Parts: sequence; C-alpha cells; structure tokens
Amino acid sequence: MAEQFSVSGPMIVAASVDGSDVAGIAALLIRFSDAVDQRRPADIAELFSPEGLFQPGEQSIRGRSAILALYTARVADERRRTRHLWSNLFVRTVGPKQARLEVVLTNYAFEPTVSEVALQMRIGNVVGLCESDDAGNWRFTEHLYQRIFATSLPLAGGTAQAPRS
Repeated sequence: MAEQFSVSGPMIVAASVDGSDVAGIAALLIRFSDAVDQRRPADIAELFSPEGLFQPGEQSIRGRSAILALYTARVADERRRTRHLWSNLFVRTVGPKQARLEVVLTNYAFEPTVSEVALQMRIGNVVGLCESDDAGNWRFTEHLYQRIFATSLPLAGGTAQAPRS
C-alpha cells in the first residue's frame, strides 16, 4: 500500500497507511522545540514518560528529573539561544498507544561557551518511541538524536544579544 502524505503546519509529514497519529506526534515535536527554544525546562521534562530516555548525542539521560536538570543547566546562561526545525517526519504504529518516529532536526544555537561570534548549526536524525495516554496526549519514551552535520555561521555584527521583551 502507498504511504499517505500530508502537510501539518510548517512541516511536511508522511504517515504510513497503518493509521498512525501523525498530527499528534508532530504536535509533540512542536511542543518540545517550543519548550526548548522558549527556555522552559519543566515543560520539556513533562513531554517525556516518567522513565523516558533522552539521548542528545553520546550522553544518555533517563527520567524526567534528569532531563529537567540537564535543561535547567542549559538555560543558566541567559545569552544561550536555540531554534529547532523539524522535517521529513515518518510515524509508524508499533503497538497499542505506541508509535515510532523518525524525523530530521535542524538546530541553530548561539552558545557563548562555544563561540561569541558564530551561530552553531547542526543537522541530524531523531528516532524515538512515543506513548499516548487515554486522552491522546503523546510523550517520548525514547528520544535519540544522531548528529549528521555541524557547522558554524558568522553572526551579523559579531555578537548575539538576549531578545528584548
């Protein structure tokens, strides 16, 4: 059978014919990137199951409290900023209320500890396992990132500034 393709917000997504909840998984990814980019560690942690596994590279972090600690440390530097963009999402049902995702992540980050004059750009793959509760709310049980490319982009003017409110 052919795959079904659809557009969900700013993303082009593909769902297999097994009836996967592509919109629900896409919404989970958008909530995750919004919480990370808007510097809300508690919201990030709540998007994982209680013993969820997060692998942002070589490091493995298990459980909401460990994920909360990681992101709390990341936002300690007020100048650190990120933006996450998702594309090429594929969702496959693997069990009752469980789905596997594969998606491409493009991440832009200003990290003063890495460079004061360049933006870090990373492109990689995320594979994950998600579970849904009875209300249809999805959470990550696994979120595994593998970097494919990394580069730096010069900042206009040489330095980044915290956004004005």
